[in-house]
Amino acid sequence: MLDPATVESIGALGPVAFRGRAFRHLAVTQSPISGEGARVHGGRWNPPRSYPTLYLAMDLPTVLAELRRTARRFAIQPEDMLPRAVYRYDLELSKCLDLHHSATRAAVGLSLDAICSDDPRRCQEVAMAAHHLGFESVLAPSATSAGATIAVFTDRLQPRSRLVPQHFETWTALPRLGVTKSP
Repeated sequence: MLDPATVESIGALGPVAFRGRAFRHLAVTQSPISGEGARVHGGRWNPPRSYPTLYLAMDLPTVLAELRRTARRFAIQPEDMLPRAVYRYDLELSKCLDLHHSATRAAVGLSLDAICSDDPRRCQEVAMAAHHLGFESVLAPSATSAGATIAVFTDRLQPRSRLVPQHFETWTALPRLGVTKSP
């Protein structure tokens, strides 16, 4: 159920454009443009049985941190998830909710602690309101506290938007990458 106050606060913020690159890890047999797994099972920015969402990271260290977080949630070792295909996405989006700044998060009633929590419900509430308003994505700090992410609602892409995946590399062993900090 949508919270009217959250819808109103997101509507007042308005969208921002995003143009850049992002990355995603996935099983080597998965489609790089399908958000169906997230639609069925849910994720930080979409509840289960909702709308397709692609979860992308702004850099490779964040991709690795997200892989490690996923493995912890399933009580397995990250190596047990290998091999992983890593894709690079060229993105041009015109209607994004940018939650990188604390003032913007506060305006929608979302804290950094809520983003990093194991309970994604408040993030899902914010994202459902953004999705309802026709936003294409949510830009936010990573739940890992390392780097930043963009959750793309593929059913909300505007006609002039671009989401172009290209295979970047395959991880058969975990790479050694530095870790970035969230804004």
